[in-house]
Amino acid sequence: MDVYTTEEQQIEAIKKWWQTNGNSVLIGIALAIAAVLGYQYWTQNEQANSEAAAVLYGQVVEAANQAEQNRLQGNNAELEGQLATLNHLGEQLKSDFASSEYAVFGALMLAKQAVMEGKPEAAETQLRWAMEHTVSDATRLIANLRLARVLAARGQYDAALQALDAVEPGVQGDAYEEVRGDIYVAMGEQDKARDAYKKAMDLSADRNEGQSRPILKFKYDNLLVAGN
Repeated sequence: MDVYTTEEQQIEAIKKWWQTNGNSVLIGIALAIAAVLGYQYWTQNEQANSEAAAVLYGQVVEAANQAEQNRLQGNNAELEGQLATLNHLGEQLKSDFASSEYAVFGALMLAKQAVMEGKPEAAETQLRWAMEHTVSDATRLIANLRLARVLAARGQYDAALQALDAVEPGVQGDAYEEVRGDIYVAMGEQDKARDAYKKAMDLSADRNEGQSRPILKFKYDNLLVAGN
């Protein structure tokens, strides 16, 4: 009888607890289920967006390849149409999937095409967009280096040097110093150019078992000859 009474008391206690806390428990369960379902939906949506961005980027790459073939073959009429397609697809990729690295790659490709078309201002716009939207430090360094080249090509040497100084290039240090040397050559600052090329050679050698990239020595030696 004592056991029965104890069980009855336990049941009654559970009922009272449920009356007091039942709604909170149900709400908690509902929130947990909603969180799980929401995460699953977000994951599936992210995957779908990534796949769609990849497909569109593939179309951008194909358009760029077709444009390059037409350029090499001198098919100017077809080239013009292909470039229009490339720009349309690239801008669509940036608009629809701005948070995707595929959009960043698309912007870099549009920048390259703009340079080839002799449109440095358009190239600068694309490169700055890529730098603002990428989540990859390595990609940002590449875009920044290309931006410095574009600025230098426009005669904006101080801005180009500032772009190089604005970041820590890390393993791309030799490439950054090479561009710095190129800029100083364009400015007529041969001593500074030699120093930059020498630093680029040293950094390149550190990365390649003591062997620097041949182009760096070529540029450095040319300045030595010019200085004699």
